[in-house]
Amino acid sequence: MFSIGHLIWIAICTVLIAVLLWTFKRRQVPLRRVFVFALAFSVLSEIVKVLSLIEIVPMVDQVIVQENGAPALDWTPIGQYTPYLRAEHLPLELCSLFLFFLAAALLVKDEKWKNRLYAVMFATGTIGGVMGIVLCTSADRLNAAGAFFTSVRSWQFFLYHAMVVAVSLYIGLCGESGLVFSDWKKAVLCIIALDLPTFYLNSVLSSAVYVHDELVGVTHRINFFSSYVNPLGLVLTEKWQWLVYLLVRLLLACALIIGLFLLLPRRRKGAE
Repeated sequence: MFSIGHLIWIAICTVLIAVLLWTFKRRQVPLRRVFVFALAFSVLSEIVKVLSLIEIVPMVDQVIVQENGAPALDWTPIGQYTPYLRAEHLPLELCSLFLFFLAAALLVKDEKWKNRLYAVMFATGTIGGVMGIVLCTSADRLNAAGAFFTSVRSWQFFLYHAMVVAVSLYIGLCGESGLVFSDWKKAVLCIIALDLPTFYLNSVLSSAVYVHDELVGVTHRINFFSSYVNPLGLVLTEKWQWLVYLLVRLLLACALIIGLFLLLPRRRKGAE
């Protein structure tokens, strides 16, 4: 984390966010037009992501082989191949869900639901987008600075997150959204509602190992919303430590959201 290539991308994203936000504000672009642009960009970004990450892999079957005179299980190709996208690349992280929020914001007519959408988009897009850029986990697998600019995934990831942050900030700063400080509670409740399913999904999509119907470990883990593993990589070996982490995560999320909503221009509820 924070290699030369990563730092360069952070600087590029900062400039892009500032330019996009300045352009939206200066031209007073209507939210609907911004959402149409952002949705088109998000769909293109998701297509690029899938095409760059999907792999053609052989289909295999288990066979019993002799190893040091004893039978052992192994895998052998059966002559067929299939495209495969790893479960962690499903669009279930907060920033990926932004695509669906954009579509909903364009379709929903009810003003109360729009207000809820604006609140959660402002919070998740700004905070989640910035954290995505700064704490980019894929950056750990890129060693040389040049690799950050030859990787299609890097371009897709950083440009998409820069767009998310710029659009989210514009939602909060433009008067059209009508967001006020008290809307922070709606954002928190929506995020909690989105977070709860990950406690099931992360286990369902991870690869567990059982011996005689007893769970002995996991060979591949999924971590949507960081609800299982903390972004700092701290090793938690006890359930109570994980529960403390969840509590700290909730309190930190509330503090960040409240702080973000404090930056909103002062306006009365319902004011134009």
